[in-house]
Amino acid sequence: TGHGETRADAAGLPAGGPPEALAAGGAPPEALAASGAPPPGWLRRELSNPLFRNAYALVANGGLTGLLGLGYWALGAKLYAPDDMGRNWAVIQAIMFVGSVTMLNFLLIRFVPQTARRTRALVLACYGTGAAASALLALGFLATLSWWGPSFRHLHDGRAALWFLVMAVAWNLWNQQEGVFTGLRHAGWVPVVNAAFGLAKLVLLVAVASAFPADGVTLSWFVPVLVALAPVSYLIFGRLIPRHRAENAGRGPRPTYRDIWRHLGGAYLGGAFQYASISLVPVVVAAHLAEDANAYFQMAWALGMMLDLLALTLSMSLTVEGSFDTARLASSTGAAARRALLLLPPVVVAVLVGAPLGLAFFGHDYAARGAPLLQVLAVAVLPKALIELYIGVLRVQNRTRLIAAVQGVRFLGVLALVFLLIDPRHLGAIGLAVLAVNTVVAVFVLPGLLGVIRNEAPARPATGPLGPEGAFPAGGGRDIS
Repeated sequence: TGHGETRADAAGLPAGGPPEALAAGGAPPEALAASGAPPPGWLRRELSNPLFRNAYALVANGGLTGLLGLGYWALGAKLYAPDDMGRNWAVIQAIMFVGSVTMLNFLLIRFVPQTARRTRALVLACYGTGAAASALLALGFLATLSWWGPSFRHLHDGRAALWFLVMAVAWNLWNQQEGVFTGLRHAGWVPVVNAAFGLAKLVLLVAVASAFPADGVTLSWFVPVLVALAPVSYLIFGRLIPRHRAENAGRGPRPTYRDIWRHLGGAYLGGAFQYASISLVPVVVAAHLAEDANAYFQMAWALGMMLDLLALTLSMSLTVEGSFDTARLASSTGAAARRALLLLPPVVVAVLVGAPLGLAFFGHDYAARGAPLLQVLAVAVLPKALIELYIGVLRVQNRTRLIAAVQGVRFLGVLALVFLLIDPRHLGAIGLAVLAVNTVVAVFVLPGLLGVIRNEAPARPATGPLGPEGAFPAGGGRDIS
């Protein structure tokens, strides 16, 4: 994808025209009309803009993941007892927390769009750092198993502990691959890879049910990850990174090592808080619930977090395109916000209406115990979307301390309220904690988000002024072009 696709002469746009007003190839509709060419369709205009092309690819990924996830959990509920489901899902959440909180996707989606020669080195550095950190954190979790309740007692066995360690590292690398696809502006691969992963999970879930009734859910989740790491890595390093290097050679700006180090601390802390709010909160809840009650909670929580993908996708795409072309941050932010307002409300209404019927299909008490929680989590997606868009803007502006503050308040607020409200008989109270905290945070960040859309404050430059590829920036520090 060439840089010209994301840039347009302001004089060629209609008054107040957002980037989606551009027709395919970046030409304004007036120019096409003058040339006699037929105006392209809505879908073609949308997909001609990299912001929406990547965002829709990630939204498609969320939709596919959600559908396959529904099938996965429906089969799991039929094939496995609720206490086995609850225990397995608690372990999966722990692995996801350890693997996710240590990954460096925020660096990949922020700086890969601006690199060329050093893209491979940046990706490998993130992989190595994340994998080592996830191994250390996994060892720390295993050393403190007595803190985490009965769902994790089987991890005292040496072989089970080793599998936990391996799967945590594999999950870290698997998720960083998604960050690489997004940063390379090839997010279209994300739904393809995840669809294959979801189908493999479904097949394996059924195949191992009789042989491994106690651990089949966990095995079906992570064995496909271990198998798929090699071919996906070949795609990234053998095809996409060389293509990215060729297409972006000589194009600025370039990040410097100093830029990355300055971005690292606050952005990592913010990312850690974000992933902790997704995966650590259910681990904490699992420590306070019986295994069958935990199954009802985890099912609703997992489906609710799939809805969160809709809020996260536009934020990630906004970060990539905002980093690629900082001059268009205001218009890109406004366009992303409009897409969020268009896509999310119908999804929320559908979940509010359909949650009891959908969870009833799983049998047992999934509907009675889990539907109220899922409904409240669906409503919470609306304020979350505003927060995620604002965080996407802050990443482009390198305001990492504010990212850490917003994410920290959100995570610690939810965790504190969960401790106060947790009740095995009324799991929906946990959802109320999530909704309340995200609503308060959204109210506070909304003026800043609107200010960016109205362009009341210019975006901070993504990096210092840089010369040609290989030059040293005026701001100091060697570039990693």
